[in-house]
Amino acid sequence: MSHLRLVSDSAPPAPEPAMPRPYAPPPVQRELPVPTSAFGAHESRLAPRKNDDRVPVPPGGRAHVTCSMDDLDFEQGVIIALERLAQGRELRDGLGKPVVAHEVERYAGLRAAGLAGLQARIRPHLRMDHPWQGQAAELMERLASEERHWWTVSGRRRT
Repeated sequence: MSHLRLVSDSAPPAPEPAMPRPYAPPPVQRELPVPTSAFGAHESRLAPRKNDDRVPVPPGGRAHVTCSMDDLDFEQGVIIALERLAQGRELRDGLGKPVVAHEVERYAGLRAAGLAGLQARIRPHLRMDHPWQGQAAELMERLASEERHWWTVSGRRRT
């Protein structure tokens, strides 16, 4: 008698599970919302809307609707200028803390130089036909007055 006969018969080994097949969800077909009627003049330059993998247009029109690089630069400049003016006249450093007294002049000069740069970015586009042109002209006046204020605070009054 062999010692193998004392061992009970075991069930046959279970088959190994099949290797999972790679699965990718079907591509999402996103439709960009139709731009407002203000962009009707730019219909020939509108970005294609089908098979577009860009981020969908957020509400409020803060999007890069056109393919034209000039329009893109102008729209970005206007949006940045609005955000800078919304910051108000409180000076804060890079960490968001209030600026200490002996650094006020330096930070005011930086703020004034930034506002001058925004004006230089927007000014060449004021001759174009764009729906935001009227808003941008008013914005340039506000940027100029804020720049004068910050140059005065910095001690380097520019006329």
